Amino acid sequence: MTKGKPKKIKQEKYRSEEQLEMIRFIRILIIVIIIILGIYFFTRIFVTKDLLNKEEDNTEITEGTINYTMTLIGSMLNKPEDEYYVIVYNAHDIRSVYYSGLVSNYNRNEEALTVYYANLGNELNQKFYDPENINLEANQISDLRVGDLTLVRVENGEIAEIFDSEEDIATELAYIENEDTEI
Repeated sequence: MTKGKPKKIKQEKYRSEEQLEMIRFIRILIIVIIIILGIYFFTRIFVTKDLLNKEEDNTEITEGTINYTMTLIGSMLNKPEDEYYVIVYNAHDIRSVYYSGLVSNYNRNEEALTVYYANLGNELNQKFYDPENINLEANQISDLRVGDLTLVRVENGEIAEIFDSEEDIATELAYIENEDTEI
C-alpha cells in the first residue's frame, strides 16, 4: 500500500444540452449588459460630460414666452382690433428706450389704443426699410417704405395715418391727464 494522501477522483458533471444552452445565454446576456453600461458611462463622461460635472445641476431653465405686442410690417394690417397703432423702429437704436417710454406713457391713457411694435432689426422687416426712398403714401403694404422711425395708425385693416417725425409721434402718443379726477 501506498502511504500518503488519498487521490481524489474528479467526477465530471453531466449537463444536458438545455442546461448548456442556458449557461451560454446567460454569459452572452452578461457580456451585452456590460457593453451597454460601458457605452452609457463612456458617453456620460466623455461626450456629454455631465457625469462628473456638478455645475450643470445649477442651470436655470426659463420658459419661452410669446410677445403679442410684436408684429411684422407685412402683417400689421391683420390685427384683431378695429383701431390701433404700429410703431416701427430699430430696437438696437440708442433712442429705442425713448420710444418705448413714449408708448408706456401713452398706455396710461384711459382710452389708449393698442400699440404694436415692429422691429426694423428683424430680417422680415428689412424689405420695408429704405431711409433714402421713404414711401409713406403707399396704397398697398408691399409698396410701403419707412425710415428709422415711423408710427402708423390703422383703422379697419387700412392705413389711416402715418407719422414719421419724432415731434409728430410724441404729440400723437401724448399722455392726457384725466381732468375728471377731484382732489
